[in-house]
Amino acid sequence: MQDWSHYGKGYVRIKAYTQSPERFLNLCAYHKIKVWNLVNKNDIYEMNLSIQDFFRLKSICKKTGTRIQITGKYGLPFFFYRNKKRKAFFIGIFLSFFILFFLSGYIWNIHVEGNVHNSTQSILGYLERIDVHHGASKKKLDCALIAEKLRGEFPNITWVSAKITGSRLLLEIKENDNIYKEKIPEKGAYDLIADKTGKIVSMVTRKGTPLKKTGELCKKGEILVSGRLDILNDSKEIEKYEYTDADADIYVEYPLEYYQQFSMTYQKPIYTGKQKKGYLLQVGDYYFDFKRKPPWETFDTTTNLKQLYLTENFKLPIFYGSSTDYEYQTGEFVYTEKEAREKVESHLSILLKSLEEKGVQISENHVKINIQKNVCTASGTLLAVEKAGKKAPTDILPQQTERNFDINE
Repeated sequence: MQDWSHYGKGYVRIKAYTQSPERFLNLCAYHKIKVWNLVNKNDIYEMNLSIQDFFRLKSICKKTGTRIQITGKYGLPFFFYRNKKRKAFFIGIFLSFFILFFLSGYIWNIHVEGNVHNSTQSILGYLERIDVHHGASKKKLDCALIAEKLRGEFPNITWVSAKITGSRLLLEIKENDNIYKEKIPEKGAYDLIADKTGKIVSMVTRKGTPLKKTGELCKKGEILVSGRLDILNDSKEIEKYEYTDADADIYVEYPLEYYQQFSMTYQKPIYTGKQKKGYLLQVGDYYFDFKRKPPWETFDTTTNLKQLYLTENFKLPIFYGSSTDYEYQTGEFVYTEKEAREKVESHLSILLKSLEEKGVQISENHVKINIQKNVCTASGTLLAVEKAGKKAPTDILPQQTERNFDINE
């Protein structure tokens, strides 16, 4: 630790050859000459002392008959002297400090914490629109204004703390979890109309007047459940109308045409096992591939890239990684009848699964597979059952007028 405290001014390590070491050291102490790391090696004393104190030893050496030998020179003065011809080196050091000082006046990391409902990317995207981004000048940023604008842009943010620490902008956020409430649809008069043509296989009405029954056919656009309720009097005549939001579970069965055709011959790559790997660098839209183009005519290439991050949220448009080329040759193959049927069934299974995920059930499957002249054809009809009915405004009719009867008539 003593060495580092004298490194800026410089110090030397010496060997002292003397017949009276006690007197030499006592005179050093009397003249307030500091020495450290004192070592005795075969009556030869080694020690460190500053440059100024070294030049003050001349009179002490004469009095004690001591001979001095310098064994090492340390510190910045000697470092600069040894490298005085390396101008580019010192210019580089000066520029490095200048660049660090210049860059310290900008924001290079924006850290957001406490957000749950609003993603960090959406917050950073909004900050970009108000000119708060990586590389923005700290002098131009108003933390109070940033907090105010964030609260105005995101209604569920109740509290924001924005502060600048070094070259980081720290945003602490608190959100209101009760702001997201389920919206209740407005009430009104609506009919349920058919959105497809088919046969009604199930119908359970909760509100409204059903105009169709189970087993009947319906056409697209036809009213299934009316939102108008007819209020009858004792004579079974319509006295007035009331309106409601029709609600029912209606399932309609309708046909789906299926067709698939493909050749029994197909081409498939056969990999030879030869491969060539190299390194890849992407800067923006420019690619630099550091491997020679392979001599093969046909090959596949796989790449593995990683993006370079300066900070946790500051992504640089620089990607690095590797790419590998795999040689292959194209071979021609023929499906067997079993493989062709498996391909059709696989394709059909994917379709049925996709329909099932959308709430469509298949009640009957009438798809047949036919293989003729190196062509496989799958065609037929699927009977699908799906929940039907979409809402449409009910036509409002004028109310029935009541007749006033005279008792003398």
